[in-house]
Amino acid sequence: MSKFILGLDGGGTKTIGRLINRQSSQYWQCNSGPSSLTNDLFKARENVVKICKNLFEQAQCEAENVTAVLGLAGSGNPNLVAEFTQDLGISFANSNVISDARTSLYGANNGEPVAMVALGTGSVGMRMMEDGSEHIIGGWGFSIGDQGSGAKLGQMAIHQSLSEIDKNGKIISELGQRLSHYIGSQRAAILQWIRHASPQDYAAFAPLIFELKDVCHAAMTVLNIHLEKVSNLIQATRADTNLPLVIIGGLAQATKSIMSQEVVSSLSRAKGDAVDGACILAERHVQRIAIKHKVNFI
Repeated sequence: MSKFILGLDGGGTKTIGRLINRQSSQYWQCNSGPSSLTNDLFKARENVVKICKNLFEQAQCEAENVTAVLGLAGSGNPNLVAEFTQDLGISFANSNVISDARTSLYGANNGEPVAMVALGTGSVGMRMMEDGSEHIIGGWGFSIGDQGSGAKLGQMAIHQSLSEIDKNGKIISELGQRLSHYIGSQRAAILQWIRHASPQDYAAFAPLIFELKDVCHAAMTVLNIHLEKVSNLIQATRADTNLPLVIIGGLAQATKSIMSQEVVSSLSRAKGDAVDGACILAERHVQRIAIKHKVNFI
C-alpha cells in the first residue's frame, strides 16, 4: 500500500503539487509554471516532473511509494493524456491523469455533491449529484470555449482596443492605453503580439481590467460581458438542481466583487480547492486498492 499520496492541480497559468505522508499527515507543497496539455504539452510535462521531483526530494521518498492523481487542464483529450504519460518518466505506485475540472469538483465540497464553477485562465462548470454521477459543462479550451475565463476576459479587452483603433484611428480608453504598454499601439506591433500570445498572456491582463473598472468605461464594458458569460455558466452548471453552488479559481474572488448581492448570497463557501480534490481522489484510490486486495486475499 502506498505510504504517500500526491495531488496536483495544473492549469494554464500555474501548477501546484502536494505530497502527503498518509501515516503522519505531514505534507510538502510546491508550485511551478503552467501545465495545460492543450496549450503546451511539452511544457506541461516539464513542469509536472519538476514539481514531483522537488516533492520527492523534500520528503525523501521514492515514486514507487506514491499514489498520484494529476488534475491537468486538457485531460479530457485521451490522445493528449497518452502522449503526456508516455514520456513522463516517473514510476508511481499508481497514478491517474484526470481533468482539473474533476479535481476542482471534489475539492469544492470535500467530495460531496455540489455544483462547481472554476474561473481561472480557463473556465469550466461541473456538478456531482447525490448518486455520485458527474456532469461537466464547458471546458472546451481557449480556441472555442472558456467563456468567463481570465484568458477570454483579456482577449475581450484587446478586442476593445482594436475596435477603438478601427473607429478612431487610435486607442482612446485608459484600458487600451495601459494595454498598449504591453502589446504596442501600432498595427504591426499588435499583430506581432497577437501572433505569439497564449491564453496565459491574455489572462495576465485580468487584474488590470478589474483595477480600472471604476474609472474606465471600456473596462466596465468588458467586465459586464464577462459577468454575463459567468452567469450563463453558473446557470448551465446548476441547471434545475438544488445543489450548493461554489465558485473557485484564481478569478473567483474578483468576479464575485462585481456580482449582485443576491447572487453572492446564494453561493456556498468552498471547502477546498483543486489540490485538495486531487488529494481526496488519490486517498480514495489507495483505499479502493486496499479493499480489493483484502477481498482477493480472503
